[in-house]
Amino acid sequence: MIRDIFVSLGIEILKIRKSIIFWISIGISVFISLIMGMFMYFIMHPDILPPGLLKTKVNLAAVAANWPSYFSFLVMIASILGIILFGFMVSWIFGREYSDKTVKDLLALPASRTAIVISKLLALILWSMLVCLLIIITSLGTGGFIGLPLWSVKGLFYFIRIFFITTFLSLLLSPPVAYVASAGRGYLPPIGVVIGCMGLANLFANIGLGAYFPWSIPLLYSNSVEGPGSELSVLSIIILVLTSLAGIFGTILQWKYADQH
Repeated sequence: MIRDIFVSLGIEILKIRKSIIFWISIGISVFISLIMGMFMYFIMHPDILPPGLLKTKVNLAAVAANWPSYFSFLVMIASILGIILFGFMVSWIFGREYSDKTVKDLLALPASRTAIVISKLLALILWSMLVCLLIIITSLGTGGFIGLPLWSVKGLFYFIRIFFITTFLSLLLSPPVAYVASAGRGYLPPIGVVIGCMGLANLFANIGLGAYFPWSIPLLYSNSVEGPGSELSVLSIIILVLTSLAGIFGTILQWKYADQH
């Protein structure tokens, strides 16, 4: 079983590395960091902007151009981008087998279906970690390049901790998307679910029930006024974990017992 997982994982990593979506995810990570850095630079130097909507928004933004504000923005972006980007990534990992009609060839390999599913989820975790590290590295480089004030090592470690917790919470929502990709046999159903759940997350957060809707929880964790996680309870974490486990076991059962022909 363990050997099957590692062999399948190697195959999945190779497929990811040679795919266009891998490089798209890398590009998005760098782009987000550059955009956030550019926004901070405009706040620092609003006079360089010509009169217009962008300058008006920058002037109205109640945000200080410093490292703590920059880190807060990055964590907020991680809570949103994580769900969307990880959702697209897991949709590709599982859905491509049906769209490319390779699922029957994959299942013909001398590896258990459970091992195949686990290897795909492990590949997603490794891919997600790479994306997160890239965002952190490029963001630090961008912030240093534009000369943001109020740098502190303590603030850096606090940011890294909150950033990775936020992205981990977002990553826990990937297994249900994997199930939809497997049951829906392609890309479109899971992508539709991701978009729909993001809309519902905003709705539940606005009506005060976000702590009980899984897709609202990462956003609430990162945006809590009184500190990360202050709006959440133990029940929120239990709901999120159970949702993730349901996705994992549902995907395994789908691959083991559903008709894949």
